[in-house]
Amino acid sequence: MNLIKTSFYTSISTAITFISGFIVVKVVAVKIGPKGIAFVGQFQNTTAILSMLATAAITTGVIKYLAEHKSDPVKSRQIINTAFLIVFFSSLIISLFVVCSSGYLSEAAFKTKDFWIVYFLFGLFTMAISFNVIFSAILNGLQEIRKFTIINICSSLVGVTITVVFAYTLGLEGVLVASTATAIIIFFINIYVFGKLGIKWRPNFKSWDKKVVKMLSAFSLMAVVTGFVAPTMQILVRDRIILQFSVADAGYWQAVTKISDYYLGFITSVLGVYYMPKLSEIQSKIELRNEIMKGYKTILPIVAIIAFLLWLLKGFIIHVLFTPEFLPMKPLFTFQLLGDFFKIGSWLLGYLMVAKAMTKAYIISEIIFAASYVILSYYFMNHYGIIGATYSFCVNYGLYWILMWLLMRKEIR
Repeated sequence: MNLIKTSFYTSISTAITFISGFIVVKVVAVKIGPKGIAFVGQFQNTTAILSMLATAAITTGVIKYLAEHKSDPVKSRQIINTAFLIVFFSSLIISLFVVCSSGYLSEAAFKTKDFWIVYFLFGLFTMAISFNVIFSAILNGLQEIRKFTIINICSSLVGVTITVVFAYTLGLEGVLVASTATAIIIFFINIYVFGKLGIKWRPNFKSWDKKVVKMLSAFSLMAVVTGFVAPTMQILVRDRIILQFSVADAGYWQAVTKISDYYLGFITSVLGVYYMPKLSEIQSKIELRNEIMKGYKTILPIVAIIAFLLWLLKGFIIHVLFTPEFLPMKPLFTFQLLGDFFKIGSWLLGYLMVAKAMTKAYIISEIIFAASYVILSYYFMNHYGIIGATYSFCVNYGLYWILMWLLMRKEIR
């Protein structure tokens, strides 16, 4: 599967996810307003951390090693069986924790225990949610891109349907519960697909392989750092906006970051589905350099064009995707979109660092730049208001891109 074919399948999935995501945002904006957008962001960030822990952060390792050993059915089976066992135990622990502490989690995220039920239900079905993540990683690693795309499309369509229905019948609680309800349905779709592929998904306790555990755990540390750091820094910045300005301002900031998340979804999907397995396979520095340069020549111009169009049409986009109530977010577009360009530029090299298991350098750089993003956000917001959060995003990823180039130039020269 080459970059063009992968991009084709990924673009179909991402286009549907893109449209579905904006329908959800529009419904939440109309039905609940900026406060709803802020609360949804808070819930997604906290559950992202919990989901990462529930999978023991082995997804990147699963993709890498299945891509490397896809021609060896015995080794592939060992990796898959061990991965399912790890996720079974990890998700069981997280499930019990979330169910027992749902009130506390609601208080921490929303400053009230009124939303305890959304965390309780998330905890109750954490295992299904975690298995969905591993199902996707296995399909990705085996390069079953068509099936991977079909499941992503089903997830988007089911998700948007449930979210819209729940939003109008249950309000904010319904929107927050919708992702859990979607995961339950997708779990059964995954089981059907894996049955067709002849892959045993039930954990086989006799198949525990210590060598595979060690292989996967080498990537877990990097994934834990990313999975914990990214949502945490968003939570810290969002909390700061709420305390320093208002929940509505947090909603404006969340709305513009949500736009970035959706339009960059295509790019990050291609990076995850194509680049991660591809860079893991390549051993020659010349091939690595060519692959990275191909990415820069193909992907960065696309990001630049889309970002410019979004900036040009920002007023129209706010009216179409949100409501006139969200017009105060208009000034936030410029530096957010420029930061998106820097972000993808840095990630093209960052994926190489992950693929080559440069654990120490990756962890240190992630932690440093996560901390600098929060610090810069606090500084810029103190001096320039809420727009300072976008200043910090732009500056931070510009510096991160420079660092990635300095760290990875030896790998591609």
